[in-house]
Amino acid sequence: MDDLLRDWPFFGLALALVLIVWLALPRPAAAPPRWRDPAWVLPLLWPMYLLHQFEEHGIDLLGRRYAFLADLCATLGYAGDLARCPADEATMCAVNVGGCQIAFVTAVVFRRRNPLVVACAWGIPLVNGLLHIAGSLSPPAYRPGLFTSVVLFLPLTLWMLRTVVRAGVVRPAQCVWVVVTGVLAHATLMASLLLVARGLVSRDAMLAINVLNGLLPLAIGLWASRGGAVRPLPAEGDSSQRTRMA
Repeated sequence: MDDLLRDWPFFGLALALVLIVWLALPRPAAAPPRWRDPAWVLPLLWPMYLLHQFEEHGIDLLGRRYAFLADLCATLGYAGDLARCPADEATMCAVNVGGCQIAFVTAVVFRRRNPLVVACAWGIPLVNGLLHIAGSLSPPAYRPGLFTSVVLFLPLTLWMLRTVVRAGVVRPAQCVWVVVTGVLAHATLMASLLLVARGLVSRDAMLAINVLNGLLPLAIGLWASRGGAVRPLPAEGDSSQRTRMA
C-alpha cells in the first residue's frame, strides 16, 4: 500500500502516453482538423494533467521525488514539519488518483453530449496553474508543477476556450463556470485540510470529500447547461461536423 501511495505518478505517466497515442490515432475523413475540433481538444485535459501530476509527485525538474507534498505543507504553515501537516501521501492519492481521475473520466464520457461539463473540468488546471505561477513569484523560485503549468495548463486552457466558443458548443458567458469550478475545487481541498488541522472533521472524512470533489465539474456543468443551454457535438465522422467547425 505504501508503494502505491508513492508510485502512482509513474502509472499516471504510462496512462498519459496511452492517451496521447489514442488521441493521435487516424480520424475519419469527415472529421474537422484536430485543433479546431472540441471533441478532440477537450479530452486533452486528461493526459495533460497526468503529465503535471508526474512533475508534482513523481520526479520534478530538480530530480526530486514526491516534492509537492512538502511544498503544500509549507503553504499550510507546516514548513519542515510533515508529521503535523494535515496533508499526507494518502491525501495526495485521494486528490489525484481519486478526485482528479473522476473528473477526467467524466471529461471523456461527456465530451460530445455536454461539452460544458468538460470545459468546467478544465477549470481545475486553469486555477491550479495560476496558483503555481503565483506561488513561484515571491520569492522567485521553481516549485514542483510550475513547468507544466506554464507550458501546458495556461496555453491549452485558453485554446480550449477559444475552440469551444468558436464551435458554438459553449457560449462566452458560460466560460465563467470554468473559473468557478476551478476555484471551488481548490477551495474545497484547502478548506478540508484546514478543518482537519483544527480537529473539526476526521481525516477519513477529508479523504472522502476530496475524492467526491471530482464530481464537481459534472454537477456545475449539468446545472449551468440546464434547459438545453448547450449544443451537443455530432458523432465522430458525421459529414456535417466539418462544416459546423469551419
